[in-house]
Amino acid sequence: MKRTIATCVYHPLVQGTTKQACKYDNCSSEISNNVEERIWDILSPRFRLSKQQTSIIKVFSQSIPSSDTILLSAASSNHFNEFQAMVQNLHTVVYPVLSNVTYVFLDLGLTIKQRNLTEKACRCHVISFPFHLFPSWFKQLFFFHWKPIFILAAMMRANKLVIYQDSSINWKAGVTELLERADQLHLQLFVPNYFHNIPVATLKGMFDFMGEQPCTYLPFSQVPANFAIFKHTQFVIKAILQPWAKCAFERDCLIPNAVVSDRNCSKVHNGLHSCHRFDQSAYSILLTKLFSTERYKYHMPDTQKESEGKYVTVDRARKNTDYFRQILQ
Repeated sequence: MKRTIATCVYHPLVQGTTKQACKYDNCSSEISNNVEERIWDILSPRFRLSKQQTSIIKVFSQSIPSSDTILLSAASSNHFNEFQAMVQNLHTVVYPVLSNVTYVFLDLGLTIKQRNLTEKACRCHVISFPFHLFPSWFKQLFFFHWKPIFILAAMMRANKLVIYQDSSINWKAGVTELLERADQLHLQLFVPNYFHNIPVATLKGMFDFMGEQPCTYLPFSQVPANFAIFKHTQFVIKAILQPWAKCAFERDCLIPNAVVSDRNCSKVHNGLHSCHRFDQSAYSILLTKLFSTERYKYHMPDTQKESEGKYVTVDRARKNTDYFRQILQ
């Protein structure tokens, strides 16, 4: 695949402005300054779930218990030890201060032994993803089709908030403060500085599906999809979660001529479309299309690095091989 070389690197949004923002001099497109125009674009048929797709998600949602606040995570067997470490953190930091939260864990392929341990020790509601209801490519877990579907299904059962977190997330202090921010602002995004620019880590086919020019999004970083809090409002559902789920259903949106190796964004890239982050790429385009330079208002404060967040941090090396057994002794 031919890569287009960018002439600059990303500088983070600061108070609604950009520092030496990346921009092509010959870019013929820009995000509209008209908020209503941006919203109507997001609500257009291109991003609208069909009745059948909505029905499938509703069927899936019936496996999720109704609750004011629903906390979500998911894992397969190869991330079981990371998952145990995450649960230990939840039991230690989150559970003591939140009494009205229901934790729903999505089993993406645990062994029978792992699932039994989880059901006994996790203090969570364990469900399985109904792959038989969805297109065959949903079984490719690395493409993360399941994530926006899971979050939207949970929102159908949440009265107030949905929290999604990957197994690498580590909660710190200020749990109730963060949830209060989410309640007031309706959305909280975990966006450390100096992530890849959106078009650097997104294949061109996704922009084509969404009717966008990649250069338009060069000034903006990707929004990590490893942690977020969504409030149950019609705006969040219709303008963020439903369009994201729609992209997951459409092969040409989430995986446009993509292969598993495209997900490797660990290296520093200067070329456009150098890698592809699937669910995260779609999430980033949609949020930026919707909020433009106002997106920073929904970023969690004091998050300079993944490892230095005020409320949560990312620790991909954290594991616990025996936490569930220790609980059950």
